[in-house]
Amino acid sequence: MALSTFLVVHNQMTERYFEKFPTINYANTVAVNITERTKVLSSAFANPFNYYRYDVVNNERPDTLANRFYNDEYMSWILYLTNNVSDPYYEWYMDQQTFSNFITLKYGSLQLASSKIALYRNNWYQNIDPYSISYYNALTPSLQKYYEPVLPSDAYATSPMAYRRKREDWKITTNSIVNYGVANGSFNNDEIVMVNFDGAHTGQGQVCFANSSSVSLQHVSGYTTGITITGSSYLYGTESQTNTVFTAATTLVNNIVPAESSYWSPVYYYDYEQEQNEANKSIVVLNPQYTALMASQLRSLLK
Repeated sequence: MALSTFLVVHNQMTERYFEKFPTINYANTVAVNITERTKVLSSAFANPFNYYRYDVVNNERPDTLANRFYNDEYMSWILYLTNNVSDPYYEWYMDQQTFSNFITLKYGSLQLASSKIALYRNNWYQNIDPYSISYYNALTPSLQKYYEPVLPSDAYATSPMAYRRKREDWKITTNSIVNYGVANGSFNNDEIVMVNFDGAHTGQGQVCFANSSSVSLQHVSGYTTGITITGSSYLYGTESQTNTVFTAATTLVNNIVPAESSYWSPVYYYDYEQEQNEANKSIVVLNPQYTALMASQLRSLLK
């Protein structure tokens, strides 16, 4: 590929290589124009000679890797740029202690991050055993969408020998949203709220909306609607400690119907963030012979 097409300029984002940025006059002061941004063209990654893969290990920092790969610790900006890292603290692979500190800062505690749901995912990975053709044929059409055929090894075969769960990481933002009419809506956003109809029928959800007379819960489980409301039916916020009676419970959104609930599993904030962190472990490293060219292009594009 033509190496002269490595970079393209965009606006409104900063990077960690300000010495190559142009200067402007701001409030009668000469300042670096931090509104410029550069980006590696996606076509550059198609050439296997331009980059190679590397897995970051604990405590390896961008500056130490830049010194190892490019003999210059100040070339860490190349690693940020080629891996689309805009936040060098939390978009770079974090060791366990740094990750725990990040989770505590973002969610309040490790316990809260492990108990609150971020989204739902198709849980095909929980059962990878094949299913018989008769089992598949007995399913309703709405459930058959969760399966795919297993074909014989014969390249010309078209009839399935069995079925298996479809290996697609489908995601849904929430399973259901239920709205409650309340006397006091002083709940924290995203806090876990316990729902109690009559002592025997209880459930819970996470706040996605609240005002003085109404609160909506998502990621619901247990009994959250469809039960007779009594004069003592109440909601309890586990963080705000708000305790209020409710007089109505209405389902607003129902993304996962009961018949399909077993095909989905909640992904908790801690697990979601851990997956993101593990994904950051594998980076691409620019071939050292092209670093001078990239630096030259950067200066040229930003002048």
